[in-house]
Amino acid sequence: MSLPEVFIGLDVGGANVKTVKLRVRGGSIKVEDIARVYNPLWISGKESLERVLKELKNSFLQTSKSYVISTCMTAELSDVFEDKQAGVYHVVNTVEKVFQDALHKFYVSTDAMLIDAKTAIQNYLSVAAANWAASAWLLEKIAGERGFRNIVFVDIGSTTTTIIPVVNGKTIVRGRTDPEKLVFGELVYTGALRTNVCAIVDRVPYKGLWARVSSERFALSGDVHLALGFIKSEDYTTETADNRGKSLGEAVARLSRVPCADSKMLTMQEVVEIARYIYEAQVFKVFEALIQIRSWLASIGADLDSFVIMVAGVGKHLALEASRRAGFKQFVDVDDVIGEKISPVLPAYAAALMALDRVAASEVHSS
Repeated sequence: MSLPEVFIGLDVGGANVKTVKLRVRGGSIKVEDIARVYNPLWISGKESLERVLKELKNSFLQTSKSYVISTCMTAELSDVFEDKQAGVYHVVNTVEKVFQDALHKFYVSTDAMLIDAKTAIQNYLSVAAANWAASAWLLEKIAGERGFRNIVFVDIGSTTTTIIPVVNGKTIVRGRTDPEKLVFGELVYTGALRTNVCAIVDRVPYKGLWARVSSERFALSGDVHLALGFIKSEDYTTETADNRGKSLGEAVARLSRVPCADSKMLTMQEVVEIARYIYEAQVFKVFEALIQIRSWLASIGADLDSFVIMVAGVGKHLALEASRRAGFKQFVDVDDVIGEKISPVLPAYAAALMALDRVAASEVHSS
């Protein structure tokens, strides 16, 4: 029996749905399509997930009748759901409904295993926020195939930062759930696009003095990175704080409101210095987590100089800067290692590969 040709990886978040389509043909694996759909569930409603998945299915599977789908998720944390159990139930049921004709439907668990829908719903915490586990599975694969034995993976997306240590080719995380990972420094709730500026700083430089910031949602981290030239307008894929555009001028106008001023009270140069201060504070948040990880690695006798920092995500520039300051000396972009531009959708890519690995192994055993 031959392998299915198409493997779909889904990463269902509360703000974004990321999808990767792999095509297997003649022993080769090709990334045929990638999609990132911004769909904030707290705005569009939980029922919008079905519409988004149907649109993705129509786009990705027009000519593919034989396919396998593998899903990881973080959407269950969204407050559109009563609790995580309700969130997992909704995501799983929606995937099962939309992709009912798939040959296999898998869900990534926090122990980097693939389980079925019934098991996922019964053991909902095993799949809640398990996208990091998909990445961890891929990191171990990279460690074994590419010779990176000791890795600290730093993935900074639009909303959060994920840090995964790999020692001697094996993932050695201490946290499994989001609260545990926040405690152990493996999750930092800061990202390159969606983080409210007042969650990063409580004051900013203002005309040679310090001004306390407003706690309003006046500006986001995307405005900071855009103002400093780290991202382009097209990289700013989420909504803005004021629902206006994503030009440099509009980003600067939003940032000027953080100290309750405006673009007439502050010059472009003054606002750029405000952005620079916010950026430094955000770097420090990731730096702190990396120092916590380094401290733990040192306590178990790991050789810190042997670790390679592997960066991913729209905030990879932030990851690199924080890692340098934390004392790491070796750096690599995950895209350069894998040879595909999959950095912003890495968990979805990993989930698809996990499904391919699982189905291929089953075919070998059954033959």
